[in-house]
Amino acid sequence: MRDTLAMDLRSRFSQPGDSPPSGHPILRHEGPEAVSNGHARLESFAAVGPPVGIGCSVPTARFLIVDDCKLNRDNLAAIFAADGGSEPAVAWDLPSLCAVLGEIVPEIVLFNMGTRDKMTLFRRVRHTCPEAKMIVVGISEDDESEVVACAEAGVAGYHLRADSLDDLKTLTTKVANGETACSSKVSAILLRRLSTLAAQRRPEVRELVLTEREIQILRMLESGLSNRDIANRLCIALHTVKNHVHSVLSKLGVSSRGEAAAYSRSIRYPELAIEI
Repeated sequence: MRDTLAMDLRSRFSQPGDSPPSGHPILRHEGPEAVSNGHARLESFAAVGPPVGIGCSVPTARFLIVDDCKLNRDNLAAIFAADGGSEPAVAWDLPSLCAVLGEIVPEIVLFNMGTRDKMTLFRRVRHTCPEAKMIVVGISEDDESEVVACAEAGVAGYHLRADSLDDLKTLTTKVANGETACSSKVSAILLRRLSTLAAQRRPEVRELVLTEREIQILRMLESGLSNRDIANRLCIALHTVKNHVHSVLSKLGVSSRGEAAAYSRSIRYPELAIEI
């Protein structure tokens, strides 16, 4: 009975001319060379092609990938070449980087921040190709010092460790269009740094030593009086007024009467030291 059941099953699924059942396609093999370890082997990825309608494309540009991990840079270069049509240049140390930069001028540089001697390589790229747009790859948004250092070096985009390949493609498109892109956390870090720098660069309030007469002159300049009007008010010679006005402008560090008047409105007169 078992033999009869086996023959019945073979007759059901091996009839000449029958089409395979619906579902996954059946891979047929021409010979033993098409099978490896019992699994069907695809002839080539190129023959199959990338999935249609999945992901986004990369812009047409001269790319340079700097990464000392061969697997990373080769795979990324292959993906970009298949998607963008041109094969990116690759470098992994100073000799290879110098060789590449001696042959091409990259437009976009993908720089892996885990690469050895990264600062040496980074500076070489910036010095040799100052117009190249830099994208740092694999950076941690928790490393504030590195995020800030990259911004100060003119980095145009940040690709974080948790970001995907599609995120990188989108980032390259934005950077190629002249945009600067980063996450909200990186933006917060950079804004804090900018605020700190602004506070550090704020000029110190210097003590202005003006004579009592110069304070009178400054108040009259603020009121819009001319030199002759000031001379008449104070009952002094016109050339004396001119000398006082010149002294006031010099001490305030301004070049015009209008600037002196504006400065006068922004300060409190008691803060001015009076020279006896």
